[in-house]
Amino acid sequence: ILDSSTTMGKFFEISIYTFIFHILCYVLWLIIVVPAEGPTNVSALGSLVYLPHAGRVLPVIFFGWKAVPAVLAAEFLEWEVLWQGEDFYRTAVATSISTIAVLGTWAIFFLLGVDLNQSDVLKATNWKHVFLFIFFASAANGLGNGAWYTYIYGQADPLISLRFLVGDVVGATIMLILLVLFYPMFRNFQK
Repeated sequence: ILDSSTTMGKFFEISIYTFIFHILCYVLWLIIVVPAEGPTNVSALGSLVYLPHAGRVLPVIFFGWKAVPAVLAAEFLEWEVLWQGEDFYRTAVATSISTIAVLGTWAIFFLLGVDLNQSDVLKATNWKHVFLFIFFASAANGLGNGAWYTYIYGQADPLISLRFLVGDVVGATIMLILLVLFYPMFRNFQK
């Protein structure tokens, strides 16, 4: 029998880790990538190296649906407070599309019985499935946000969906590589 305080404590712990990781990915993207991309209109086209996608995807891969509330909270804080975008409804819908894409991908993988992590986070991970998950979540996000941007701007541009796909895959892959490289250091630091 599961103790409800233990279950709630685990949910709270997952939420804190997810929230902090997502904010870290966003701040790194804002400080390093956005200035490096130059005059590109990131808010209209999407970034080609979108690190915060890792903040969405990786916690959901490793913690499941329990990470989703923290992902949503982090995204609303980032886009409404840190970015201070145009209209709330535009960023709220785009954020919802992105989160639904990740949650939908997780649900499909779960229903198909695709094993994302066999026993321990990063230790015995099935990397092929992780990269498939990143790709499918990125594709769903690209298609969804491409359709949303077409609705907003009244002009279809397939490059928006492609930029979302490429940016999400590249950003999540970079953060995953950094996690794999730095994970042993953090484990040794805890000992």
